[in-house]
Amino acid sequence: MQRKVRGIGKKIIMNIIFVCFLLYAISLIYPLIWAFLSSLKTSTEYMTTNKINLPQTWEFYNYVKAFQILNIDGNNMFTMLFNSIWFTVGGSFVGMAVSTMVAYVVAKYRFPGGQTIYWIAIVTMMIPVVGSMPSQFKVYTALGIIESPLLLIAFAGGFGFNFMILYSFFKSLPSSYIEAGFIDGAGHFTCFFRIMIPQAIPVVSALAIVSAIGFWNDYNTPLLFLKNFPTLSSGLYMYQIINTRNLDMPTLFAGILMSMIPIVALFTVFQNSIMDISLSGGLKG
Repeated sequence: MQRKVRGIGKKIIMNIIFVCFLLYAISLIYPLIWAFLSSLKTSTEYMTTNKINLPQTWEFYNYVKAFQILNIDGNNMFTMLFNSIWFTVGGSFVGMAVSTMVAYVVAKYRFPGGQTIYWIAIVTMMIPVVGSMPSQFKVYTALGIIESPLLLIAFAGGFGFNFMILYSFFKSLPSSYIEAGFIDGAGHFTCFFRIMIPQAIPVVSALAIVSAIGFWNDYNTPLLFLKNFPTLSSGLYMYQIINTRNLDMPTLFAGILMSMIPIVALFTVFQNSIMDISLSGGLKG
């Protein structure tokens, strides 16, 4: 009898937890649904019924207008999407390349200062990004790389987190793999690229996806370093549009949703990899 009561109590608790998470998920997706439905309304309908309801007239033409209207000095939404993709892919690649190599060396080789590098990388996770921006701006201005593709080094953030996960992963791999490679005549680079990297591909891929999502959603860094329209990211472009153009809100929502398509598609395709890295904590399974 007591077991049945405990079982019923456990089910009730689990159902309550499930309902709480369901309500939380709905609260997260509500703004997206509201924006999508608003993008399909006429301006008059949006102003009179500014709530989440089905449009009386489905204005798919708002998405066409978004491409026609969102144009400043010959720079359109395609340009801004390309800029966002360029900095997202480039920043993720640079960040992952650096963090992977540093994590491998620190995890598998003993040398003076190795632990110092480890703790410095961990400490960087505790420094707010905004707090380091003034010094970064001075350095990049002195180097003359503001508004330059070389600013990818500024977007290669998340080093501390990536390093920590990759360090734990490489530490979990047996050193006998490297020793066997040396016996077969492989050098340090061969062991890294031919032996270690293939085993780390799942972790590196998942971290790259997480980093890409962070870069795409980053607002402060592009706002500080990218000021001219030809180099704006899609998010900043929409912000500039709001301040400089008197657009009807449905068209604006259409433009915002179109700018979200690449990153939503990326997450949808690779969501299983993201969940795997979140659950595994970067340890070899």
